[in-house]
Amino acid sequence: MIQLLPLLMLALPAAAAGGPYFVDVASAAGLAAVSAQNPAWADLNGDGWPDAVLGSTFGGQVSRVFLSSGGAGGFYDFTAESGVNAAPAPSTAARAGSALVFGDLDNDGDLDLFSARYSEFEKPKTDPKTGAVLKDAAGGALYEKADDGLRSAVLLNDGTGRFTHLGKAGVEEPAETTAAAALFDYDNDGLLDLYAGNWYKEYGVSFLCYPSRLYRGLGGGSFAETTGSAGLLTAPTEGGADSSRPVYGVSHCDWDGDGRQDLLVSVYGRQANRLWRNNGDGTFSDRAPASGFDGDAIRHGRYPPGVKREPEKEWRSHGNTFSAACADYDNDGDTDVFLGEITHGWAGEASDRSSLLENKGPGKGGAFKRYPDLLYRVHQDTRNWNQGDMRAAWADFDNDGRLDLLLASGDYPDGQYLRLFRQVRPRKFEEITAKAGFDWESSGGISVADYDRDGRLDILAGKSWMRMPADRRRGAWPAPALFHNHINNGNHWLAVKLEGRGAGGSNRGGVGVEVIVKAGRLTQRRVISTSHGHAGLTDDQVLHFGLGKAKAADSIEVRWNSGAAVYKKIAADRFVKISEGGGLADWPAR
Repeated sequence: MIQLLPLLMLALPAAAAGGPYFVDVASAAGLAAVSAQNPAWADLNGDGWPDAVLGSTFGGQVSRVFLSSGGAGGFYDFTAESGVNAAPAPSTAARAGSALVFGDLDNDGDLDLFSARYSEFEKPKTDPKTGAVLKDAAGGALYEKADDGLRSAVLLNDGTGRFTHLGKAGVEEPAETTAAAALFDYDNDGLLDLYAGNWYKEYGVSFLCYPSRLYRGLGGGSFAETTGSAGLLTAPTEGGADSSRPVYGVSHCDWDGDGRQDLLVSVYGRQANRLWRNNGDGTFSDRAPASGFDGDAIRHGRYPPGVKREPEKEWRSHGNTFSAACADYDNDGDTDVFLGEITHGWAGEASDRSSLLENKGPGKGGAFKRYPDLLYRVHQDTRNWNQGDMRAAWADFDNDGRLDLLLASGDYPDGQYLRLFRQVRPRKFEEITAKAGFDWESSGGISVADYDRDGRLDILAGKSWMRMPADRRRGAWPAPALFHNHINNGNHWLAVKLEGRGAGGSNRGGVGVEVIVKAGRLTQRRVISTSHGHAGLTDDQVLHFGLGKAKAADSIEVRWNSGAAVYKKIAADRFVKISEGGGLADWPAR
């Protein structure tokens, strides 16, 4: 039986001048009673109110679902009813996903789920002193974990937030270390496809990795693997151009402006990132080296003086990339990317820093110019510092028409925080973390949504206790924060919900469909994505546009698979739904 929390008056008045821009209301909203490292907003029951899905690794992998009671009414625990942790029948074992990625897989108007499973069953036990692989009496390798038979899976939503495990009727994923995934329509047939990003095969023993895999959507939540025919199958080797690499994040966006979704693969272990260009014929080609997405230009692999390590080879002289957040951040009509990296001072200059990759445009072949020093930070130790920038998101928090950058850093005990950088103009950001009211040390994942539909974007932030000293841990578990946006500057906004017509048109959720809003001198582009980084990093699948002082949008253009639709003079400060072939209408919450 569902137990509702008391209705809570969370629609607090906007902060007075000089007050914090955000206030943490997680406790009052009913979200602080559990642990959460990887949160996500997703409207699971289709009522127009974003629901909170909280992934936790504290004390064991588990996901929790909290449905919204309607913005100001807080949230109630729906985990048991949701079935997100259930194993396929007849098993009664718990089965939690390492990454949850939401999308409408059967085009019935609700969000279904790909639940990735991090299966590390081929990692051998090793001698802690010598590193030698331990073997049994028969000479076979001993393994650290026994295969429990549970795999990555598709779960279909019945429209109320209750999920049914499809088992082998969905996707038959092998037992691999899936750490990230994306749902996107690579062939523009109106059905979502799946890319699963896999990590090391035997972490700490070798650099061997599982290949990441592409699955073409067949409808109804079923998929067929197309990794090989798409040119994406990589080799079980180390250090080669075609070697499988340890993937920690997957993103999708139209990097080169040709109307097709490309794959941006964030690679760990100081190996090169991959940018798989969608060729439009069912195949992909890696454009990371040509575009500059693979890594920065410093590739000598040398460590600083005093660090007793041999120089790394070129293929181990890149970054530890976790996130690739796509957006037209400078409103110039092409797609830029921010890369979130883990970096250490002791690793030296050959280890890539978190960077803005500004797209030079079609005339330059979609190449990026890399800016690694835009977000200045003071390090407590000038040599042995860390930057755990594992998650990043673009969002217009002050509705001025310029995207701001939210950066979540954690997992190291030397000044890793949730930070907010307000965009002043292209390539110039002002850190406003203190003004925002954040004191969120060792942040976990982040997800952005207007959860109370007041026209201001809010933040759900996880908490990590990885390497966190006990005296800096607050509470009995690493609970999440819900940062409610109080910025009250009089700026206007529009929120757009898309509804494609499905097979033969655009996918029902509008994933990958481009929306262009013009208001005065502002021209903004937004695209719904299902993932932009590690462990299912994602935002609410509603597009938000800040309009500044404009009280209306001059036009909204939606570029569906079936053709473009344009709407004129749309009044601001409202939620609208735009349907493929069906026009624009107000979109009230239920």
